[in-house]
Formats: sequence, structure tokens, C-alpha cells
Amino acid sequence: MHKLRFTDPLGSTLPVLEQNILKYRAMQMLLVMFYAEELKREILDRIQATDGWLVRVKGQVERVPKGIKNPVDKALNALIADGAIKPSEKKEIVELIDYRNMVAHQMHNMLGDLSPTRYARDLAMFGSNVPKYNYEAVKRLQHYHKHFDEMYRTHHYITTVNFNSMLFRAAEKTFLSEIEQLDGKITRQLKERNAAIKKINAEMSLTGTGLEHEYAPGHPRNHHKDRRLTKRGAEICYRLFDLGKSEMAIAHLMRISLLAVKKRKKTWVTLGGKRRGKADIDTLPGRKYARRQGG
Repeated sequence: MHKLRFTDPLGSTLPVLEQNILKYRAMQMLLVMFYAEELKREILDRIQATDGWLVRVKGQVERVPKGIKNPVDKALNALIADGAIKPSEKKEIVELIDYRNMVAHQMHNMLGDLSPTRYARDLAMFGSNVPKYNYEAVKRLQHYHKHFDEMYRTHHYITTVNFNSMLFRAAEKTFLSEIEQLDGKITRQLKERNAAIKKINAEMSLTGTGLEHEYAPGHPRNHHKDRRLTKRGAEICYRLFDLGKSEMAIAHLMRISLLAVKKRKKTWVTLGGKRRGKADIDTLPGRKYARRQGG
């Protein structure tokens, strides 16, 4: 049996909650890209600058000479050998750097679950190679930056002068402030969304209303191929207004857009609302299906 495709009552309009989550992620992703690139630079700088000095002073061998393959991985191994980080920390750092690469190259996949289109959300949710968004990446990268900043004291690493953080500081403060404000908004809006869902779910039952089985709002005979309501579907929609169902609940039950429901409600009011003359559903034309030709 063909599975019915869900019709989002809001159509292509992205709700405010999802808009705020999108902004939240966008600013986090910018921070992830900067933090991860700086972390890579710091990892290399601490080993290469320190080893370079030790080569000149003590004649030690450079562990990560410039031009070597996989320099970050070798620098991380050098940090482990020095006792500056643990193998488990190296693993997480590598994962965070890989995550930064996914942000840069697969941003569309990491935002697909916020799409107003159900097909796009399904792709983001069930795609085998679609990366999942990591809300903790910014905090973990901040943690490692702080950890590396303290290494001059714990392991006496030498570093070169760099002004990247100073140049990015104003943007960083702005992003972090906006993220904090959005966090409060999103938390509040999630509570409101859950309450609205609970309310709508309570309205979805049609038991004992006469709008069940072949008279159910979502019955195929209530819609034309282009999803417009047939006369039969329009009458059932009016019956839902008679029952006092909310516009959003009716949109879900009828599988039409919220805008279409609002237009139908205006017509229902014009016809007299609950006082209008009800038509006999069985006499109203519904969607017709072409007969298959016998072979």
C-alpha cells in the first residue's frame, strides 16, 4: 500500500523556533571553524617552535619538521609523548577537527533537519552518510584552547606571536552573546511548541463524531490530485469547524495547509457557521479514479 506523504500545515514557511535554531547553529558553526583552525595551528606551533629552539640549543631532533606529511597527527603524538595530553584527548581533538571539516563541506546536510520540507528532513535523519549536528563542539573546542593556553606553565612550550584571536575577538563576543540569548528563546519556544503539540494531539480524536472510517478527513475521496478539497472534502472540513476544532488541528486532519484552512473557515462563516445547512456527505462528489483497462 502506498504510504501517504505528510503535508506540513505551514507549507514552506519555517517557524520561528526553527529560524532561531538555524541562527544558533550558524553562529556556532562559525565559531567551530575558527576554533578548530586555531587549535590545529596551536598544536603545530607548540611542538615546532619548542623543538626548533631545542634543536638550536641542545641539538635535539625535530619531531615535526615543516613539510612532513600529517603534521597535526604527529604533533599530537609528540604532545602525548610529553605528557601534555592523553590518547583519549587526542582522539577527541581529531574528532573535533574532522567535525570542523564536515561543517565546512557538508553544511547543507547539517541543516537539513530544520527544513520545512519533509523529504529534506527525512534525508537528513536517515541518510547513511549525513553528519549529525554537535551542539557541544564549541564548548569542547573552548576547553582545549584553555588547556593549550596553560601548557606554557605546565610543559614550558614556546609559542610564536599570533594576532588571530585579537582580530576575531569582537566577532567571537558577539556570536557568544547572541548564542546565549537564543538559547533562552529556544528553550521557551520549545516549551510552547510541546504544549501546542499536546493540545493538538488532544483534538485529533474523532471517535463518536461520525467522521470516521469512510468519512475520515484524510480519506482519499476528499482530495483532488493537486490536494485541493473536493466538495465532499469541503463539507467534512466544515463539519470539523462545527465541532470546534482548531485551525491547526483541522489542517493536520484534512492534510491541507493552514492557509487553506483559514480560507475554508471564511467560507464556513459566510455560509452561517454552525447554523448553516449541512449537506449530505454521501451525495457530494469526491475524487474519481480512472478504471484500469483489462489486459
